[in-house]
Amino acid sequence: MRIPAPRRRRLRSATASARAARWIPLAVLFPAFFALPAAPASAQGERPGIVLGLVYDSTTSVPLAGARVAVVGTTVMGESNDVGQFRLEGVPPGEYQVIFFHPRLAALGISIPPGQVRVTAGAVSEVYLAVPSRETILSAWCSAEPGTGDTSIGGIVTDALTGVPLPRARVTVVGNRTGVLQRRRMIVEVRTEDSGEFRVCKLDSAEELTIAVSFGRDQALPVDVRRAGPNVLDIEITISEPVTITGVVVDHGSGDPLPDARVDLVGSSFSQLTDSVGRFGFAGVPPGRQIIETSLLGFAPRLDSLTVFSNEALGLEIALSTEAIVLDPIVVSGRSNRRTGLTTPGSRFSGLTAAQVDSIAPRVFDFASLARAARVPGVTITEKMLANAFGGAQLGVCIEMQRSRAGANPNTCNMVEVRLNDGPVPDPAFFLLELNHRDIKEFQFLTPLEAGLTYGQRGANGVLLIYTR
Repeated sequence: MRIPAPRRRRLRSATASARAARWIPLAVLFPAFFALPAAPASAQGERPGIVLGLVYDSTTSVPLAGARVAVVGTTVMGESNDVGQFRLEGVPPGEYQVIFFHPRLAALGISIPPGQVRVTAGAVSEVYLAVPSRETILSAWCSAEPGTGDTSIGGIVTDALTGVPLPRARVTVVGNRTGVLQRRRMIVEVRTEDSGEFRVCKLDSAEELTIAVSFGRDQALPVDVRRAGPNVLDIEITISEPVTITGVVVDHGSGDPLPDARVDLVGSSFSQLTDSVGRFGFAGVPPGRQIIETSLLGFAPRLDSLTVFSNEALGLEIALSTEAIVLDPIVVSGRSNRRTGLTTPGSRFSGLTAAQVDSIAPRVFDFASLARAARVPGVTITEKMLANAFGGAQLGVCIEMQRSRAGANPNTCNMVEVRLNDGPVPDPAFFLLELNHRDIKEFQFLTPLEAGLTYGQRGANGVLLIYTR
C-alpha cells in the first residue's frame, strides 16, 4: 500500500546567518521539552493503559517513520513504524504530555509542542503528533523579522526537467503600478540558497503583489499572491524545449491497430484515447523521464519508461497482449417499503470506488474536487481559512455533513473524522489540502449515525475513510 507522495519540499532559511538563528521564533511559540511537568502518580493497584497514536509530517504529507515517542513523567517509550503509527503499553492512568524526536525536526530547525492524552485504567487512548505545515513554519520564521506587513512568501525554485533545486536564482516581488509609465514597483529582491529555497517576510497585502523568478536567461511565469498570511510557492523554471510524443497501439498477436485504447503520461494531465487506426499523440510534453501507461478492456495493461530530450520528436509502437478478465460478483441492493432499523456500516457505499477514482482523477486537480465528484448527499466541501494549532489562520479543506451543522458558527468547521488507511490523521483540514489525489485508491463517507457505531464520539461529525494505492 503506497503512502501519498509529497507535493512540496521542505522550506529552509534564506541566509546562512538565518539558518543559525531560525530556532528563535519557534522557541517562542513552542514550549521546551525539559520544562514539561511531571505526570501525576497513579492510584495503587490500577491497571495500566495503552496509548496508540500517529506521527505525521505535514511538510511532506506523509506519516513519519522512525520517530522516538515518549510519555513525559514515565519510562514508557516507543518508535513509530513504517506508516507512522506507534503503540505504548504499560502507561499508568493519568494525564500526560507525549513528545517525539526525529532528525526531521533538526533539519527543519524546529521544536514541537507536546500532545496531550488522558490514560484510563485498562483502556486504549489515542494521541496525534505532527510536524507543522510549511505555512505554519514560514509564519514562525517570519515572526522574528522586522516589518509590519501581514504577508510572507517562501518556497523552492527547481529545474522543471530534473527537479534539481536552482541556487542563486533571482526572486523579485513587485507591487502597485506607479509613475507615468505605470510600471510595477519593486518591493524586494532576493537570491535562492544552494538548496533553491527562499523567503521574503512582512509584505503588505494591501498592494498588488506578484512574484517573478529568473535563472540566467530563463524565466518562470509570474505568480500573483492573492491572499494575506503565509504563502508557500514552489516554482519551476522550464530550461529546455518541449517534446512531441506520437505512437500507435497494436495487438501483440495479430499486429492490428487497437482503437479506443487509453494512453496516459503518469503524473501529468496528458491522456488520450487512440483513434480508429490506433494512433495517439502528445505535444508540449516536458523533456525528461516519462512513464506511459496503456490500457484497453480485454488486454493486459502495461507501463513503459522512456527518457526524451529537449526539442525531440519521438515515435512509439506499443503492443498489448490479451488477458483473461475476472469480473466482480454482482451485488443486488433492495429496499423494502416497510420501516427498517438503523443503517449499519457497510450497508451502502457513499464515496468513489477504485474504478471511479481511476476515471475521475485525471480530470481534477486536488482532493476537494475529487470528493465533490462523489456527489454524496448531505456532504459540503469548501476551502476556507481555518485556525491552526498556533492561533493563526491557514487555508484548509472543510468537509461537513448536514446532520452535524445545526446551530454551527459559519466561521468554524465541524470537520469529519479523517482516517488514512484505517489510521487517524492529525489536522485533517490541512492534510486534505496537501494530499495528492492521484495517490488515492478509493474513499468512503460514513454518516454520524453510521460512524458512531464504530468510532464512538470521534465519529460525531461523520467519518471520511481514505485508502491509498
